[in-house]
Amino acid sequence: MIKVHSFAEVLGRYFDLRGKVLIDVGCGTGDLVRWATKEGAKAVGIDTSAMIARARQNRRAGGERYLVGSAETLSFESGACDLLTYVASFHHVPRRHMRAALQRGWDILKPGGTAVFLEPLSRKGSYYDIVRLVEEETELRALAARAIQSAPSLGFEPAAEELFYVERSFADFLGLLRVFVDDAGRRAEIAAAARKTAERLARKTGESLGAVRYKSICRLNVLIKPSTSSS
Repeated sequence: MIKVHSFAEVLGRYFDLRGKVLIDVGCGTGDLVRWATKEGAKAVGIDTSAMIARARQNRRAGGERYLVGSAETLSFESGACDLLTYVASFHHVPRRHMRAALQRGWDILKPGGTAVFLEPLSRKGSYYDIVRLVEEETELRALAARAIQSAPSLGFEPAAEELFYVERSFADFLGLLRVFVDDAGRRAEIAAAARKTAERLARKTGESLGAVRYKSICRLNVLIKPSTSSS
């Protein structure tokens, strides 16, 4: 398992983004889109209207674009992008649409293009012990993993699979709550429960709540659309 400072760093290990067209599906507040733009990509972020509104509020990095959409209905022409990324987002695709989302990804990738999945893992003793209090996603993550593993049946060629982790703090979790939980009452309730869990984990390490760090673990899957494909 490899430690990185951000999941953007994972992409930087594999790809030179200069001049590439990148579509980030489930872009959230646009962190990856802005990073890719600074790296020289023509980057587009896709998400719900609420998240796109948040992404557009951030300072622009260049010519990045944000569009409302979903993984299974991406409104791009065939062969529109070199790189398609799903960073902690594919498990949010409704299970009945996961196959369609993979097919749509295949359609909009150029021959020789790459689909990249960074999916969080639900491991005990990791950051997931805290974030699961926002939403229990173990089953959804397992479904997403199986769907990704089935992608070769559509013609994708697996190119890489590795585990990475970023260290998170309790303060990071509180920041996540502010972004993804709008209701103040529910946010306070989750924060209180998370504090108890975090303090219990901190006692095991002998560190203070502010000093302890948790591994946010993701599995990377890199899939290539063959350049000889006729699809």
